[in-house]
Amino acid sequence: MKRSREKRDVPGENLPLISRLYNLLFAEDVYKRMKGFLLWGLVIFAVVWALSFFFLPEGALKNTLLVDKLFGIKGTTGFGEWGVEKLGETFNIFKWEFDSETVFNTWGNVFLVTVKNFLHHLAMVVLFIFLLNRFRIRRFPLGYFYFLIYTILIAIVVGTNSYAYPPQWGATLGALGTFLRFGIFEWFAYGLLAISTLKWTWLKADSLLTGRWEKTGRFWSRPLLVPDERDILIFGFLFLLAANFAEARLIVFYGYHLL
Repeated sequence: MKRSREKRDVPGENLPLISRLYNLLFAEDVYKRMKGFLLWGLVIFAVVWALSFFFLPEGALKNTLLVDKLFGIKGTTGFGEWGVEKLGETFNIFKWEFDSETVFNTWGNVFLVTVKNFLHHLAMVVLFIFLLNRFRIRRFPLGYFYFLIYTILIAIVVGTNSYAYPPQWGATLGALGTFLRFGIFEWFAYGLLAISTLKWTWLKADSLLTGRWEKTGRFWSRPLLVPDERDILIFGFLFLLAANFAEARLIVFYGYHLL
């Protein structure tokens, strides 16, 4: 008599599609978590952007920390003065001649504003992602909650054209052009940093208000990362640095660092 084969159930395969997609956010594999945050993040961003574009006033979030920086974007003309002092009015690279003051002022300030931007975002990441990911409600780390709020607010910034910089590609959808130049990479970097530190839990509870907080380790212990999570963490910082450089170029080339 031939023995019939029993079908093995794969954990989670019988769940509804929406539940399976939600579970990606908490998957053991960090790359599946990346798929989850991209899927949900982009959908939430698109919905909130559309609502804010059509129903909120322009510039609704101007002069907030989503647009302004903790350390400002102020530049200096000192770089150009130093360049003229060291190299003279002009200098040559191969057959090309460059104006010392212009080159040093431009790229010196790009470097300066990049550092200021990076320090601003580093402070946000440490406080609202790394620190909040030390706390978990059931399986939901609080750093995820901040990333959700950040996604919603950034979508409102773009939808209401609340950037301090002039819009790209015309006024109607111009803020999207600005967002695609650097904002989307900052958003992506925040997501990578959030998912790579999912397991950095120190305290966990079953409920935010009524649950009992339980320690899972020491607060000051160095959280361990598997190789894939470490790679994603490093890429998160690299994307953040690249985005800050792109934003700094926009700030300097439009002269906002001297206002």
